[in-house]
Amino acid sequence: MPKVFSPKIKELAHKLYLEGQSAADISAAIQKKHKSQVGVSTIYQWVQANDWKVSKAVARTASLEQLQESETLRFHRIQQEHLDVYGKLRTKAATELDTLQFDRAFDAAKALDVGIKGERNVIEGLINLHFIQEIMGVLVEEIQDRDILARIAVRLKTVMIAGADNE
Repeated sequence: MPKVFSPKIKELAHKLYLEGQSAADISAAIQKKHKSQVGVSTIYQWVQANDWKVSKAVARTASLEQLQESETLRFHRIQQEHLDVYGKLRTKAATELDTLQFDRAFDAAKALDVGIKGERNVIEGLINLHFIQEIMGVLVEEIQDRDILARIAVRLKTVMIAGADNE
């Protein structure tokens, strides 16, 4: 008759599997924590019988989406701050054109132009960010190899930083 393991042991094994631990490492961790010997073959049987590969893929996708969302939110917040500042600059320049006395009309026009161009640049960045979000969504859904996905994420981040530096 096969040995019956407690739900706590199976839960720990599942958690470690989701973290990317090997079957041998999972077996050693269970031995250390619960003083119970679980063979590597038993862990493989649990993986197959309980569809742990599917739950691992789901957990991986969810964590990548969460990471993507947090980065996206940070970029969006920064761009919104920039857009607000440029909007204030444009509004101030436009309202003060009537009351300020500029030595030259060029100075008033230049102040207004800076605000408008800044807003356009930020809006263009928002459009680019949306495009990158869509691309990342496709990559997360289609690429199953974690290492390849991580390398692509690093390269895309490098491209985004280089693009920001060139502006």
